[in-house]
Amino acid sequence: MKYAVLLMLSASLLAANVSAQTPSTPPQTQTPPDASSLAAVPAAERKAHEELIAFRAAIQAAFNKMGESGKAEDMAPLLDLVHPECLLTAMNGETVRGKKGIMDYFNRHMVAEGHSIARIQHEFAADELSIFLSPDIAINRGISTGTYKFTNGSEIVVKCRWTATLTRYNGNWTVAAFQFGPSIFDNPVVDALKGWIYKGAGIAGVAALLVGWLIGRKSRRSGVAQPA
Repeated sequence: MKYAVLLMLSASLLAANVSAQTPSTPPQTQTPPDASSLAAVPAAERKAHEELIAFRAAIQAAFNKMGESGKAEDMAPLLDLVHPECLLTAMNGETVRGKKGIMDYFNRHMVAEGHSIARIQHEFAADELSIFLSPDIAINRGISTGTYKFTNGSEIVVKCRWTATLTRYNGNWTVAAFQFGPSIFDNPVVDALKGWIYKGAGIAGVAALLVGWLIGRKSRRSGVAQPA
């Protein structure tokens, strides 16, 4: 019994030590594309890159307008910029397809009764200029800084990776696929859960000590009560 108690105590101390020593891993960042990198692009490709840089700015503006107001009518400008079969993987890991799927997701989390999100703002930065798979298809990746305000008054800021596939549709650039990729090592939600896990491990260790002490005490009393 003594060995079991010591083992549980060691486990609880180890959990607390890991909690104190686990470093926060900052997201890897790269210098975003600027005028100098665009100037190095061949003239024949420069126009398309300029279009995509402007398109990313338009996406961010439309997204943040919707995220600020939380109104269904402000979804229209954003949906105009996505492909009819767009695939979206959101911050919570939920995946939706098409304009209707995106609209339904928005309604669930920002409009419907009991919704959890009051306001969203994102800043999207690309790691580099887009990579063209063909004249009408491009891919890119980067970092997004998102501020989420919830209906209970809490607010968190999350930095995460994103990847996107862009394609021309009816002559205009659209988002064909977009995926948020929050890091498990730098995520306020995960950090909060991690704190509860370590707290739970410490409580479990203390509880095990108490149970062991009570059992040992009861055993000693039983031994005394037995006749010789």
